[in-house]
Amino acid sequence: MSDQRVLAPLLLAGVMAIAAMAACGSSSSPPSSAASSSTPTPTAMATPAATPTPTPSAAPLDTASCPSASIINAALGSSLQFDKTISSKKLVDTLPSGTGHVACEYVSANQRALVVLLNNIPASLFITEEVDVADVFGLTLSQMQPVPVSGFGDEAQSYTYTGPEGAGMILDVQQGTNRVAVFVGGGSPSLTELEGLVTQLMG
Repeated sequence: MSDQRVLAPLLLAGVMAIAAMAACGSSSSPPSSAASSSTPTPTAMATPAATPTPTPSAAPLDTASCPSASIINAALGSSLQFDKTISSKKLVDTLPSGTGHVACEYVSANQRALVVLLNNIPASLFITEEVDVADVFGLTLSQMQPVPVSGFGDEAQSYTYTGPEGAGMILDVQQGTNRVAVFVGGGSPSLTELEGLVTQLMG
């Protein structure tokens, strides 16, 4: 009987100790779901928008002087010499304020070339100014047969013409606010030659 009284308190103390250890273990280990919910989720970085690159505008053509005859001859395979600057009151009177222009004539024994350079001229005037540009060449549009030109400059128109020098051609090109009109009479000029000349004059 005495042995049972001694063992009972000991068994009770052992059970209490085991219960206390279990309680401590459960409180020190949080549920896995709680641990995963507390982990911060990385935020995706926003991609900065690309800054658009402005399209550079062409520098205004130099209308203070005429191009050298060597530029004309290199493009046309000719032997022209600079002759004089020419003017057209009809063209000058219709040009907007601030538009620069020069018109130049080159001649040889059997060929003549006229070059008109304009800067700061609105592209919207390309069609309306065709009559006035033709006047520089001493022609009217009714004397000129149009030949379509595509893929050259912002806007371009060519014309064929037969005059005292023989077959002639005009190429009129607008690029930005610059404009070049070239007339070549005699020597059967080709559109390719005139396009090469305008390209050089446009810079």
